[in-house]
Amino acid sequence: MAIKKTTDTQAAAQNATEGGNNVGNDQTVNSMPKVEKRQETANNGDTEKTYIYIGPTTKGLVENTIVKGTRESVEEYLKDVIAEIPQVKMLIVPTESLAVNRAKAKQAGTLLNKYYNDVLGLSRKGKEA
Repeated sequence: MAIKKTTDTQAAAQNATEGGNNVGNDQTVNSMPKVEKRQETANNGDTEKTYIYIGPTTKGLVENTIVKGTRESVEEYLKDVIAEIPQVKMLIVPTESLAVNRAKAKQAGTLLNKYYNDVLGLSRKGKEA
């Protein structure tokens, strides 16, 4: 004779499907994680995200500018500023990683800090000329 083992989750699911009455037990089990689907664009299947510019204010671009779209569409929107100062492109980050990237931009010795200082220096040269 085989012994059938069931876990608490399986027992709760079986009771729920069989109409079992668990008076006093208001716990429900959700085995399916909730997944949020991002909006897809028609062109290439890329997902739209919200991006933020974490560099210093320059001609044509203010610090903390928020732009929504695919990475390519954001770069296309800011192509004039990126053409003038290419490092700006590296300081446009997804808002999901804003806290980490902003800290790196302020921390000496990191690549984002180098880009930040490059943009700052190039924007100052433009004001002096």
